[in-house]
Order: sequence, then C-alpha cells, then structure tokens
Amino acid sequence: MNLLKPKAATTPIPEQAQFETQIDNIAGTKVERVKQPDGSYATVRSSLPMSAEDQAYYDTLNAIRESTINYIGKLTTDYNVDDIPGLKQYLQDYEATQTEAIDRAGLARTTAEEKALARFGQADSTAATQARDARGEDLISNKIQLSRDMSGIEMDARNQELSRQGSLYNLATGGITGQQSTQLGSLSGLVNSGLAQQSATQGYNNSVASVTGANRQAKADANQAFMNNIVGIASLAAAPFTGGASLAAGGMFSQATGGSASAKAGTSGGWANYGPGLSNQIRWDSARYA
Repeated sequence: MNLLKPKAATTPIPEQAQFETQIDNIAGTKVERVKQPDGSYATVRSSLPMSAEDQAYYDTLNAIRESTINYIGKLTTDYNVDDIPGLKQYLQDYEATQTEAIDRAGLARTTAEEKALARFGQADSTAATQARDARGEDLISNKIQLSRDMSGIEMDARNQELSRQGSLYNLATGGITGQQSTQLGSLSGLVNSGLAQQSATQGYNNSVASVTGANRQAKADANQAFMNNIVGIASLAAAPFTGGASLAAGGMFSQATGGSASAKAGTSGGWANYGPGLSNQIRWDSARYA
C-alpha cells in the first residue's frame, strides 16, 4: 500500500433484501419465495396443514357435498321410489288406508240404496240398475283418484328430498368456499406485507451501507491529512540541505561562532558556507572528525 497515495474510500454495495416467508396461522396460508430449477425465483402461495379437528371438519363437508351431488343426480335421472328412505312404506300404508275408506264408503252406500229400493219395491227396476251403475262408476273414480293422489304424494316427496339435498349441498359448499375465501383474502395481504418487509429491509441495508461508506471516507480523509502533515514535516527537516527554509534560527549559528559570521572552513576547523547567510553555514572541526 502506498501511504502517500491511499486508495479512495468506496461505499459498499448493499445486499439485496430477501423476501421473508409470510405465515398466517389464523387463515392457514403461507407465501414464500421458492427457487425454481432454472435458478429463477417464484412467489408461491399455499395453504398450511390443518389441525386434526379442522381436517376432520373439512373432510366432512367434502363428503356431504360429494354425496349430495350424487344423490341429486340419482333423483333427477335414475329415480326409484326406494331411493327415498321410508317413502315406499308410506305410500303402501296410505294406499291401504284410503282403499279401505273407499270400500267402506261404497259398502255403506250400497246397503243404504238397496234397502231403499227394496222398501219401495224398486229392487229390479231401471232406477235400481242406474243406482248400481253409478255406485260402480264412483268406486272406480275414487280408486283412480287415489292413484293420482299417490303419484302426487310421491312427486312431492321427491321434490322435498331434492330441496333437502340442495340445502345440504349449499351448506357444505358454503363452509368450504368460506374457508377458501378466507385463505384467498389472506394471501394478497401476505404478499403485500412481504413486499413491505422486503422494502423496509432494503432501506435499512441502504442506510447501513451509506453510513459505512461515510465512515470509510472520514477515515480515509483523516489518513490523508495525517500523511500530508508527515510529508510537510519531512520537507521542513530537509530544508538546510535542499536550499529551502531552515528550522534552525540564525542566532544559534551566531552564538556558536561567538557572534562572528566570517568564519572560514579549514583543515583545523571553522565554519563552511553552503549558501548565502548564516543560516546556511555548518560548523566544521577537522580534529573532531579526523
């Protein structure tokens, strides 16, 4: 290192701040920077592993949603009365009850009409024949209406089951999408907080580099000032031999010669002039240096 020409101080280049991994334990999400096989980095958003309880709840919602979808498809495209629990037995009981009621009503009507016809001697009359035909038609009509009623009951039960399954599907889907919405909403916040953290860290790194550079510059300036002083002192010390200004006062040399400035150099001693004036004389003593 050349002390007379020190290197200029440089400001260090700050390191690039890293994107710290952002974790949201409430929403169960994470955002991190991941190095790709090609050496580039990508921001990856992912969900954190669930607790055992949360995972069980989430699995239940998924199972409900999947089963309801399958059930709705079966009720709409491949329906069978056995697909709705309890419906078949209900229809059988309803049909038996209503058939019995119709038969009893028909029997009571027949008994009453036949008694009336017999009382008036009309058992074999045209009126009796018409009454019997009317009773038969009413019986058939009542049975047909019962069949219609049962079809309507079955259709209502089917629609009610579809509605119930739809409600279950919406409930399960709502729980799943609610969790997903919470996570999606959390991810953007994590990215922003990560970028803010990276920016703040970069600003800190820059300020540290700036202070470090200023300290180096101050040290370099102090070193340069010190070297300038050393060079100045060395120049003054060498002045009597280079013709420059001397640190020695003229009176010192006058006192050495008893006030005489005309001493001559000789073999036995005296003063030798190395320039004009007393300040450029040197004492010579041949005996002393023999």
